[in-house]
Amino acid sequence: MGGQMSIGQTLRERREERGLTPEQAAFQSRVPLRLLQALEADDYRLLPDAGYLIRFLQDYARLLKLDPDALQAEFRKAIRRPPGTSLVAVPPPAPPPMIPWKQVLWTAAAILVITPLVFIVLSLASKRAAERRPPPVAERPVEEQAPAEGQTPASPERPVAGSPGAEQPGGAASPAEAPAPPPKSPNAAGPALPAPAAERTPRRFQLTARAVEPTWMAVRADGGQERQVLLQKGQTARFAADTGFVVTVGNAGGIDLSLNGQHVPSLGASGQVVRDLAIPPVPRPEASGATPPGAVPALPGR
Repeated sequence: MGGQMSIGQTLRERREERGLTPEQAAFQSRVPLRLLQALEADDYRLLPDAGYLIRFLQDYARLLKLDPDALQAEFRKAIRRPPGTSLVAVPPPAPPPMIPWKQVLWTAAAILVITPLVFIVLSLASKRAAERRPPPVAERPVEEQAPAEGQTPASPERPVAGSPGAEQPGGAASPAEAPAPPPKSPNAAGPALPAPAAERTPRRFQLTARAVEPTWMAVRADGGQERQVLLQKGQTARFAADTGFVVTVGNAGGIDLSLNGQHVPSLGASGQVVRDLAIPPVPRPEASGATPPGAVPALPGR
């Protein structure tokens, strides 16, 4: 490795010489793509634990036919920098924005002048509208005239035959007097309501991971898409599956696992990398008894 080139530049140039894309290199070296790109960019800010990062660096170096020990020594030398320096150049913080006090004062003065003017204009407009409105006209009560003496009050006219008010012969009821149809019973048969949708059944396996040290892990549930998480101390992640999980852990001693509420035995020592661990383990054909559903079988020793 040249003395003037950083670790990331050396890795990137060697990968390009071998004609590999970052995705191909990550797949062949089994190094997560995000960590591979961080190594090539010399960006270690989001990688708090250098223990398992060195293991990924060694795997990547072996793929590129580089000396893993030389890269490890260079990496340790780079992280032993004096206080106050960083591996990545950080731009200086931008100065705080200046408050345009002159503009603020002019705006406040304009508001103080315009507000009374608007109030005066609105008051004059409402006053003129009230003056132009015509006064309401009082309604005179209508007086009923009493009949003069000697005159009989007019009797109500009888309805003419054939008119709407005339009675029909034979006591036949008019259409208006026809009996109304009886109301429909609320218990009458109607369209059946759809049955409520069945509640979703819970998954068979529930895996809980609690970090006792900073660690990285990748979990594949039911053979689906892999989910990667970076946990700090005290953080917890949960996963669900019907058939099981395949787990890769960057710091075996920094993770505490439980399956369906039952503690899973330790995966290994601190800093140890565990790859493609099946949880629950696949039972061997020569096993005498079957594992009951939801139980946590013993993991093989690592």
